[in-house]
Amino acid sequence: MSDLLINSRDVEIRPFHPDDAPQQHAIVSHPRVAEMLLQLPSMELAETEQWATTEKPGRHRLVAILNGRLLGAIHLTQYLRPRMQHSGSMGMMVHPNAWGQGVGSKLVEAALNLADNWLNLSRLELEVYSHNRVAIHLYEKFGFEKEGLKKKAVFGNGRFLDEFVMARLHGNFPGPAEPAAPPAPPPPAQFTSSDIIIRTPRHSDTDDLYSCFSHPLVARTTLQMPSQEIGSTRKRIETQNKRLHRFVAEVQGKAVGMITLHQSDSPRTAHAAGLGMMVHPAYWGKGIGSQLMAAVVDLADNWLNISRIRLEVNVDNPAGVRLYHKFGFEIEGTKRWHAFGDGRLADSHFMARVR
Repeated sequence: MSDLLINSRDVEIRPFHPDDAPQQHAIVSHPRVAEMLLQLPSMELAETEQWATTEKPGRHRLVAILNGRLLGAIHLTQYLRPRMQHSGSMGMMVHPNAWGQGVGSKLVEAALNLADNWLNLSRLELEVYSHNRVAIHLYEKFGFEKEGLKKKAVFGNGRFLDEFVMARLHGNFPGPAEPAAPPAPPPPAQFTSSDIIIRTPRHSDTDDLYSCFSHPLVARTTLQMPSQEIGSTRKRIETQNKRLHRFVAEVQGKAVGMITLHQSDSPRTAHAAGLGMMVHPAYWGKGIGSQLMAAVVDLADNWLNISRIRLEVNVDNPAGVRLYHKFGFEIEGTKRWHAFGDGRLADSHFMARVR
């Protein structure tokens, strides 16, 4: 594709079609485009062809076409977790020969029409590298605001890259200014620190861990549902993945908490991992969280050579924030209107520990 002189009024926005795969690949594998995304310039056509024929629930793909040429593409994905269906994410790419000619604006306009008028999304988020000033300016033009900066988020073109989290809020979804009172905690369990054993999970932990995952106080501080059935916990425990690392806290023969470290599948974020943790409320405040964190940080630092661990925590969970601060996590920003649950729409800090 040679340099183009484009009148954006002539550009057609339509749904993606599998036949677009070759032109899509030519854009996504372009070194100047790949640097701005998570792809590699070595991406093969077969991978794009497979992606082209794979439909994903909640994902909407649009392309910009001029005289049969694919100039760019945008995807909008509505989150399908029950407590996050009010929100979604967006990603876009435009061929360098069409930069600065209104193609990106037409794609964003089409995506926002879907988000506002068809999906009724209250929150739409995206991530953009901090050095991509043109894209940042474009998103700001459409009402996106910076919520924070993820340090050392992605590796590309010989260096680590930081990226902004940006979001656009829409409508009058009630904010978390008056959060609902949490449920009453259960009676505290009686045990000593010597009773705590940190180990890997077993199938026999399913019943114990189910009582943790389904507890209303755990659901409030995570993205779980108190209505989930035991089969979801069983499936979670049985899932095996070489990039998934887990520890369980056992007290007096009972599994009372679990922590998970999930390494990224993308080659350009192989240095990073996501963290999630929960402890049964009857065992809160007794050091179990600290022991689980110590085990997973040791694994990340000394065995997996992970240099960035990320997590999200509700703003109204100060005990969780303090625990993560204790292990070197810093607040990088705050996602507004992040997750609905227990009668309130909670903001969440995104935190990271970066070596």
